[in-house]
Amino acid sequence: MISDQLIIDRGVSAGDEWITVPAESVHEALAALRSDGYRLLTFLTCVDHLADHSREWPFRFEIVYQLRNLETREQLRVRTFIDGDPPRIDSVHDLFPPANWDERETYDLFGVVFNDHPDLSRILMPDDWVGHPLRRDYPVGGETVEFSEEHERWQTAPDEA
Repeated sequence: MISDQLIIDRGVSAGDEWITVPAESVHEALAALRSDGYRLLTFLTCVDHLADHSREWPFRFEIVYQLRNLETREQLRVRTFIDGDPPRIDSVHDLFPPANWDERETYDLFGVVFNDHPDLSRILMPDDWVGHPLRRDYPVGGETVEFSEEHERWQTAPDEA
């Protein structure tokens, strides 16, 4: 049973129950929830709250774990907040093996380092890619694409060709 001492905040949003736990206790909290029947990690992701002034956030990055109890079919969203350069949190791949891939994706796209992860490496971006493209401070410019004359010919009206 998860201890109420581990829960900082709780609520319901759009019909989904959620709790917030301290980052340093996330492994302990998820282990307790797993013992309570939440044995399926549906997904793990990150939210970058940089420059989001709609609300006060304790830290820049919110790590979200969506759990499901397969016996009662209840779902629970577990949230925690982290900061740092790079931001760090304990891995939960030992509790939920599929977290291995979600943690690697979160590392790749947000730069979150998962302590004690067995193979924290990029899985979506090339190994030599600089930066983490889902961070809000990542530059979002395009690159100029030069089209061939053949492409330009197809774009003109038939009577102009």
